[in-house]
Amino acid sequence: MTTRFTRNLRDPRTGKISGREIWYRIRGVFAVLLSVAVIGVGATFVYNFAQAKWTEFKTAEDYEGAGGEEVEVTIPEQANLSKMGDILYEAGVIKTTKAWDREVASNEEEAMKIQPGRYKLRKELPAREALAMLMDRTNQIHNRMTLTEGKWLTEYAKTMAKATGLSEKKFMAAFKDTKAIGLPSYAVSAKNVIYKAEGFVFPDTYELPEKPTAKAVVKLAVTQFKKVAKELDLEAKAEEMNLTPLQVVTVASIIEAEVNRDEDRAKVARVIYNRLKPSWRSPLGFDTTTVYSLQKRGQTELTDAELYSNDSPYNTRNKNSRGLPPGPIDSPGKASLEAALNPADGDWLYFLAVAPGSGETKFFETDAEFQTGKAEYKAWCQASDANYKVCYGKER
Repeated sequence: MTTRFTRNLRDPRTGKISGREIWYRIRGVFAVLLSVAVIGVGATFVYNFAQAKWTEFKTAEDYEGAGGEEVEVTIPEQANLSKMGDILYEAGVIKTTKAWDREVASNEEEAMKIQPGRYKLRKELPAREALAMLMDRTNQIHNRMTLTEGKWLTEYAKTMAKATGLSEKKFMAAFKDTKAIGLPSYAVSAKNVIYKAEGFVFPDTYELPEKPTAKAVVKLAVTQFKKVAKELDLEAKAEEMNLTPLQVVTVASIIEAEVNRDEDRAKVARVIYNRLKPSWRSPLGFDTTTVYSLQKRGQTELTDAELYSNDSPYNTRNKNSRGLPPGPIDSPGKASLEAALNPADGDWLYFLAVAPGSGETKFFETDAEFQTGKAEYKAWCQASDANYKVCYGKER
């Protein structure tokens, strides 16, 4: 078979294959192949050079990749997006604030949602990744404190001390600094109370400042109380009920101490208000207020001396006692405050947790009904050793 390479290889005079012609053709093919190779190598070089220059240009303002070592960054209160860029740059997270500004400009609505606080990030991050990590709440480092409903200030002092590393003594002192912690005026003006701040340190979960002080932490909870009170329109509604705001919070604190089921709160409020009427000729009669006067948490069975000879204004069992105690006996939550402002309709004068283990509470209008309920309660207490310990706080 004849190809372009083998065509005309013979000498026309002799008819023999010409070695010289073969050499010329091999040399030509080699030249072509060499040219193609040179062009290929050159193109590769140019491509690689261009790619390197593009990468250099592209990363002149920004990092690439997944970043390096972990770093903790604090975004302070009131920091705007520009300030955040400065903080990230100084921490070595982003390469330039220009790259940060560019990413923020294209995601400004979401970027505005970044919360102040401490974040776990990485050094040498692309600005886009740094922004995404700040918008992801799972990267935020939390230092939280939870205050539960129905606790006393002395108990809150322990919780706050554990959460902050500060001493209980500092928190007890902070509770007394009514101006620094921002107590409402009607709390400050309370008389004969054990602690003016009792009932106004709101139970909730709080994000603590990076370097907390006792007064700052207490003020967080007092501020939250005032926020909730405003939402409930507490002061105006109290006036409509012919009560002071302090009395409403006191009622709410008794509700919080007496029951833990939401469906019972408004009924307990009604019992309290019914007992405050002139027709109720006895002391208000709640053991929870007496326990508070003794500052003995967990005491379920009170002695006659503690009940009837205790002259504390918080002892609503004393025969000389009339009306509400001078102030709250614990920290009521929102549900109890709402119940105090919106009591249920009814003529109940008594209530009793007939089965304390389940929280079941029954309400009664007459003393005879109440005595029947007490018999049911005593039967439940005697039904088992476990029940007995719940009722009396001790082994049978």
